[in-house]
Amino acid sequence: MGSPLPSWSARVTIYYSADTHFRHYGVIEKDNRPFASLEEMENSIISHWNRHVRPRDTVWFLGDFALGNVKDTAEILERLNGRKHLVAGNHDDKVRKLPGWETSQDYAEIHDGQDFVILHHYAQRTWRDLQRGAFHLFGHSHGWLAPQCRSIDVGTMCWGYRPVTLAEIKKRLDGLRLLERESNNDAAAHRNGIGES
Repeated sequence: MGSPLPSWSARVTIYYSADTHFRHYGVIEKDNRPFASLEEMENSIISHWNRHVRPRDTVWFLGDFALGNVKDTAEILERLNGRKHLVAGNHDDKVRKLPGWETSQDYAEIHDGQDFVILHHYAQRTWRDLQRGAFHLFGHSHGWLAPQCRSIDVGTMCWGYRPVTLAEIKKRLDGLRLLERESNNDAAAHRNGIGES
């Protein structure tokens, strides 16, 4: 008899987020965020983050973590649960050097379960293995770009000010009928020899 499968609570969950913009006073007005002050916004994001993400979970953060001084930013990063990886955005020059990140890079390709996921701060029209079902997650657009194919904005304002799992992303894309449409496009591309190497 084999060893028992680990319980769900023992498994590591992968989360995605972007564009928290900690310490950025102007983002509340810019994004029409539902907070009266920067302190309220930051406390809400931290609370939502830690309610979902356990210390052993993994978070891929797709850029624009914070503006402001490095000391304040480092303290916020330390308050957040999870093993955090940064895919840097246009406001992360100083942030990317903080010791709270497991890794820091401009682009990443990972496997989340059986799914291949492309991670970048900026939205792309096409990405590696799109025709093979790869997902592309991004930030930067602050919810202004509609999802398409298997590509979606994981910015905090798009997901209730908290990190999100790929299962939740798939559910939203499926609800928009984008996964169904993409499956039909994949079949047509395969018949026409597009995207095959």
